[in-house]
Amino acid sequence: MEKIWKLIYSRVFIVIVLMAVTVLSILWLVGSAAAYIPAFLSIMQLFSIVVAVSIINRPMNTSFKLTWVLFVIGIPIFGALFYFILQSNIETRRYRKNFQKQAQRLREYSRTSEKVLKALAKEDKEQLKLANFLSQYVGYPLHTNTDAVYFPTGEAKFAALLEELAKAEHYIFMEYFIVDFGYMWDSILDILKEKAAQGVEVRFMYDGMNSLSTLPYQYYKTLRRYGIKAKVFSQIIPALSTVQNNRDHRKIAVIDGKVAFTGGVNIADEYINKKPRFGYWKDAAIMIRGEAVANFTLMFLQMWNYDEKEETGDLTYLKSHKDLEKETIEAEGYFLPYGENPFDGDEVAKRVCLDMIQSATEYIYIMTPYLVLDDEMIDNLTYAAKRGVEVRLLLPHIYDKKTAYLAARTDFPVYLEAGIEIYEFQPGFVHSKVVLVDDKKATVGTVNMDYRSFYLNFECGLYIYNHSTVLAAIKEDFEASFRKSQRINLMTFHKTYSWYKRLGGALMRIISPLL
Repeated sequence: MEKIWKLIYSRVFIVIVLMAVTVLSILWLVGSAAAYIPAFLSIMQLFSIVVAVSIINRPMNTSFKLTWVLFVIGIPIFGALFYFILQSNIETRRYRKNFQKQAQRLREYSRTSEKVLKALAKEDKEQLKLANFLSQYVGYPLHTNTDAVYFPTGEAKFAALLEELAKAEHYIFMEYFIVDFGYMWDSILDILKEKAAQGVEVRFMYDGMNSLSTLPYQYYKTLRRYGIKAKVFSQIIPALSTVQNNRDHRKIAVIDGKVAFTGGVNIADEYINKKPRFGYWKDAAIMIRGEAVANFTLMFLQMWNYDEKEETGDLTYLKSHKDLEKETIEAEGYFLPYGENPFDGDEVAKRVCLDMIQSATEYIYIMTPYLVLDDEMIDNLTYAAKRGVEVRLLLPHIYDKKTAYLAARTDFPVYLEAGIEIYEFQPGFVHSKVVLVDDKKATVGTVNMDYRSFYLNFECGLYIYNHSTVLAAIKEDFEASFRKSQRINLMTFHKTYSWYKRLGGALMRIISPLL
């Protein structure tokens, strides 16, 4: 009973109730209009047809089109009206305009130097395709003069982060999807408060979803009282808007423009196994030093200024990177930090993964908590296996979400029949987002292999080419994780996966593009 009352008085429950009131009000208005205006139903049916046709003709992923058309046709009149309200939302247009403005403003800092391009052309001309796309069309340059350290656990990343934060002299920029009270956040916050008191500029940004579950609604004001510049990205409000489905899923920390972190590790105790959840929490992260840090600075500033009405002096942070480029870092390889923005239409994270899959000749290793792919990604993965590439997928044995478990298994027969190897990490939950190909290239970041990461969220990652030390560390992590995993075969899968789970998975698969 105590849990029920706690739920009723929670912010989540209040938001859901208010959203339900909004939806029911729309239904009531539609029903009232139909009762008093005889021609209303005919007009709305015609409107539904027009909406369905417009969806089919929109430049949108086929899976999204199918889901929306089913929704519009399956729930006559209301489905079309609901879609129209969401898609015509003023807030969505404002966000898109602001992000485009930010990207244009920072364009001069997004070109790869000719020196780097010429060096890459000598090593591998094929790599120029991805580098040109990310630099010329998206705005993330390729870098050398950079080194990296890969962390196969959240604990290792946390220890390195604390060490680097303590060294900060000028500024600290942090952007995280989840922040929760506990040992991890307390340890970080103590350093941030200390640095702010010393005159170091500290900026901290977190996603608005935290306001529903982990943090007080106006926690950013508490941080500001400590001298920390704090912002919340897109607070959750009880209103119909597609923007509220676009979350800031990034995990970025930049210190003095010299060091940057990214990966799957959020700021909560389960990520460093201080609080048990779903067995052992397997995560991964990476730290870089050198020129490539500039891309993470650029990404952070784009998000920080998304709601600024006037121009700020933040360009000085990017200009200061030019001085840092004079510092030589003896390291091999190429580094390309990139960001995914759901409002630019470029599907950057997906393009990076596709480029890696299509270029593979020996093996493709993928570590991800969620596996819900569209037809294009499935076709490329299965074709890679059929043409002789060893394809291995590392997934959790214990899932944090039942819906993700059901949706992922819907396509298991397709993968297994194509020769793809599927492994489930027996100690617990895999939250790492890592792809490794042919001992030559890898990406580590926040991108899950699902619709939400590829199409709906703000994400980030680090693409690495030809850095033998880092790539070897990533491969070692994969091999160690495979040894702790159970391989799934087709016969076992069919015997253990019941019909009702198949049905649930099939239903989840249909609506997954919108979740």
